[in-house]
Amino acid sequence: MSVISAIKTYIETYTGIDSDAPIWVNYLHKEPVEYSIVPLGGSRNVSEWIHGNSGEREFLFAFQSSRFTAEEVDRVGSIEFFESFAQWLDDQSFNDNLPALPSGYTATNIEASGYAYLFEQGNSSTGIYQIQCVLEFTKSR
Repeated sequence: MSVISAIKTYIETYTGIDSDAPIWVNYLHKEPVEYSIVPLGGSRNVSEWIHGNSGEREFLFAFQSSRFTAEEVDRVGSIEFFESFAQWLDDQSFNDNLPALPSGYTATNIEASGYAYLFEQGNSSTGIYQIQCVLEFTKSR
């Protein structure tokens, strides 16, 4: 299992997701409703403990969804979905219900690092919304 696989499995437990909508990694159709987890660039080491082989790490990712944008109610609903998702992440971290990571890794926190926004507006009545998130974890030797 990889960190990205653990995040995907974890997000699949969020009950606010449309049950018949797929969750992809690095892929998203333009047709609503689908979801994608997109790893983001950035430093993975927060602090190192022993010779750079262990320490505090973070995995930055965006959680995206293709959604309808033609009507105001759709656009507001999309932002409300991501607000609820961010609150769910906060609640899960508070309750220490974190992703099960591969051997040698221990999740310590998962949260949205900002607010959701319309990432891409197509020529049709659909768009891609996203929220940036971070999984914090420790890696032991």
